[in-house]
Amino acid sequence: MSGTFQTNSIDWQIHLLQMRIAEWLDRLLPTSNRGPSPGWSLPEWFFRSAFWIMASLLTVWIGWQLYILLRPYLAPYWFSRSSPPNPSESSIAVESLSVSQWLGRSRTFAQQGNYQEACRALYLATLQKLDDQGLIPAQFSRTDGEYWQLLQTLPNSRPYRVLFQTHERLCFGDREISQQIFQECEQAYREIDPV
Repeated sequence: MSGTFQTNSIDWQIHLLQMRIAEWLDRLLPTSNRGPSPGWSLPEWFFRSAFWIMASLLTVWIGWQLYILLRPYLAPYWFSRSSPPNPSESSIAVESLSVSQWLGRSRTFAQQGNYQEACRALYLATLQKLDDQGLIPAQFSRTDGEYWQLLQTLPNSRPYRVLFQTHERLCFGDREISQQIFQECEQAYREIDPV
């Protein structure tokens, strides 16, 4: 009766690797001038340790590659399980201020030379004014395009266009907002609210 037997295993492959490395080292490192000694070899623990070190390094490298590959897909899941965001750390666009407070911020930023934030504050003052007047409820999830569609029904929509186009440039463009652009936005806001 013949039984089945295993013709290959990890232990056998490790043993073959150890033998090959030992033979290579025998040829490389002769122990005397006459050539390598036939009975000399490195201890078995050396080969086992070398194998496990290489296997560990390979596993770490594969794990790192998988992490890099899957990070964009897993990051939203990891961050959604973290603690909820602190409202005091939210961005300027989510703050709920009055129109006069937004206008004050705009002036302060303009005096500091930060025309990008000054224009953003004018934009947010405009949204707050529309909300206060009951024309368009403020929803920060709306895009500028959605606001613009709602604003086209108003009789004087040109100043709104200036503010919304500047805000789009601010958020999606790479152009700097200059003092001149800020002054155009400020003039557009004065047309909206002549007070």
